[in-house]
Amino acid sequence: MDLDNRHNLLLAGFITLSLLLHLLLVYLLPELQLFPPQPDEKPVYVEMRPAPSEPRERELDLPLRPETDRPRETPAKRLGPEDQTVLKETAPKGDAEEDQRPDAPVPPAPRARPQRTAPQTSVPVSQAPPGEGPQSGAAKSQTALETPPTPVPLLDSKSLLQLPEATMARLEKDWRQKYRADVEEGNAVWLDTEKDVLISFFQRFRNNIYNVWNYPGQAAERREEGTCLLKITITRAGEVQQVRILESTGSKILDDEAVAAVRRGAPYGSLPRAYSGEILNIFAFFNYSLSRRVIY
Repeated sequence: MDLDNRHNLLLAGFITLSLLLHLLLVYLLPELQLFPPQPDEKPVYVEMRPAPSEPRERELDLPLRPETDRPRETPAKRLGPEDQTVLKETAPKGDAEEDQRPDAPVPPAPRARPQRTAPQTSVPVSQAPPGEGPQSGAAKSQTALETPPTPVPLLDSKSLLQLPEATMARLEKDWRQKYRADVEEGNAVWLDTEKDVLISFFQRFRNNIYNVWNYPGQAAERREEGTCLLKITITRAGEVQQVRILESTGSKILDDEAVAAVRRGAPYGSLPRAYSGEILNIFAFFNYSLSRRVIY
């Protein structure tokens, strides 16, 4: 029994000592490194350069042919076309709106053909009374010459609603020329301008308006048609700041519906980051037709 107790005590002491040694090794092991740290190697940068091209040999530097008696003194004549230069490069003028200069000369209008009139019957001239002589006749002719010509009447709202398509297209072209100076300032564009920076924004702008733009029922019953030009100011956040009617359709109902559609379609989303301006002025045509409605 005494031997067994002694043996058990020795075994317990050995186990306890082994545990202490292992704990000491675990505590000291992080500070002991079996392998010394390697120094950081600096990266090596290799720059690839094209191989130097060998200079082409000229015809005069080529070795002599055995069949030639003496070297060529002048290079061979070129067989290709010779270089030509012009004094001034010119190009035909396009039909785009950007190519139409406001100061371009207006083509002469075609002369009106003289209309044949029926021969007038001669009316006997009555003799002037004795108190009137040649001087009174001259005074009457001078008074007739001094009368100003009657002014050309402007188009009213009813006339605008009855204009044909060809006349309306010519009128829209005149409007573009009229407001071209405002567009050249830099923060104003036409809605139909193909500008890469604003293509996605213009698409959202049209879609939002088409979703809320209606044809007024009263105008449709009266068969009213026309085109108006609006100047729309959009903020950086895509909100509508101002809507102005620059040119009217001739119908107040149609104009008011176009302005209301622009405000109902907001917001249109933020302006692109590539556009540096804080506001964007858009010139847009709103065309009312009984068959369709178009924004451009």
